Amino acid sequence: MAASAESCTHCGKQSAGFKRCSVCKRACYCGAECQNSDWKRHKKKCAPPVPLQDVAVKINAAKSTADWRGVLQWEGRMEELLAGQSDDACSETL
Repeated sequence: MAASAESCTHCGKQSAGFKRCSVCKRACYCGAECQNSDWKRHKKKCAPPVPLQDVAVKINAAKSTADWRGVLQWEGRMEELLAGQSDDACSETL
């Protein structure tokens, strides 16, 4: 089975088998030049993947302390984690 094409986060070039960011595992690059060029922008949102259940725990903890900035931050991470899943998978997760 062939790998599906991905787009370079920096230049948009499409190909299969790009290398992913070693920290967040979301951004992919066609080479070191694009990764280095994109680092200033990417480092602002680069964070290690967090298991979905851990995100739900963090959201509930933020809600219980009325930390609404924390709620928004972690809900944003949940949206990222659920973005590529089908509606059925999202419903099952939630």
